[in-house]
Amino acid sequence: MIDPSAWQVMQIVRIVFLLCFLPVLLYRIWRLWRQPASAPAIAITAFGVVMWFWLLLLSDFLWSVLPVQIRAASMAGWFVTTVAACVQIFVLGISGSASPAQMRRAWRIVLAITAVVLVVVAVSAQHSQALLAAEDLNELTNALLDGADSGAVVASVVSNGYLTATLVQLIWVGYRHADSTPVGTGLGLLAVASLFEVVCVFVGGIWRPLTGGHDLISARYGMVLQSVSGGVGITLMAVGFLWPPVVLRVQARRHERRLRPLHDEFVHLFPQLFPPMESQIRLSDKVFEWSTHVQDGLTLLAQSRDLPLETDTSAPEVKSARALAVANWIVGQSNPGFSGEWLRAPAGVSDEAWVLAIADAYRDHAEVRGHSEVNVSVCR
Repeated sequence: MIDPSAWQVMQIVRIVFLLCFLPVLLYRIWRLWRQPASAPAIAITAFGVVMWFWLLLLSDFLWSVLPVQIRAASMAGWFVTTVAACVQIFVLGISGSASPAQMRRAWRIVLAITAVVLVVVAVSAQHSQALLAAEDLNELTNALLDGADSGAVVASVVSNGYLTATLVQLIWVGYRHADSTPVGTGLGLLAVASLFEVVCVFVGGIWRPLTGGHDLISARYGMVLQSVSGGVGITLMAVGFLWPPVVLRVQARRHERRLRPLHDEFVHLFPQLFPPMESQIRLSDKVFEWSTHVQDGLTLLAQSRDLPLETDTSAPEVKSARALAVANWIVGQSNPGFSGEWLRAPAGVSDEAWVLAIADAYRDHAEVRGHSEVNVSVCR
């Protein structure tokens, strides 16, 4: 049973979470509104919306105006089941190994299972005298945890069992796809977070209702396990969801700054070939477009200068040396024997990394040239 002092602490934590998570949620909704989104992105945003509104409804002034049946079904597992469905769709979306037809069939199965669980929870809640008779949130929560009412126990075990199953899948998928990339790091964090959440959901939503809190673990360590695992899990889950978009945006912003001087140079040389960017384009897409523009600009500049495809002089194998040679050629200071072969990426270097290397060399060259011009002006 949760005593009044512990309940007050939980209410304070709930309010803090609502205030801190609202800007993140609004940002995700704004991104979905402005730009096309994948099924996992929509599912995870829906997960956040459901969680936020569920915690908002737990406010006393809103909870008191809800019908008794809605309050009972909500506490019994409606929101838990909806969250589980969102997590399940997210897991299906990031798996990436199924065809579109298989994905549609899997989504239909998820929706069917979710509907069945919602019906079971609703029927169990309507047959639970403890849930229907409880007046406030504290009484409802204790009615679920005490395990004295069979309807409440069935609803809690079914809904939390469904959520546990989806979290186990998220652990497996996150573990399989975890790596050093931003997306892989985010999935790894989600896998660890789901592990903590499984402990919290199992102890509080399955084990304690079944035992009524009379066993040694629930009596002595139940609240500690739920609080610690739930707090750590939800924190890691928030970080895991935010890590990929934040890191990718930071990387894209850094790449944009690296590409800008060289891109502006080619826009100045060939203005008719680079149309204005769309205002709502994603920053990562903008960087990709700029990389393409730079590659096209190199090709056009080579054609305008009648650059030979090959010469007797071999291109440097070191990326930095070759990139510096290309940057010198762009400003009209090419090395003897420079050819179109030098414009191609060295072995083992991706096109993106090669364009960024040229952009870095050109920017360094432009900075040195700018300092030289300033020094000449001062001397005069």
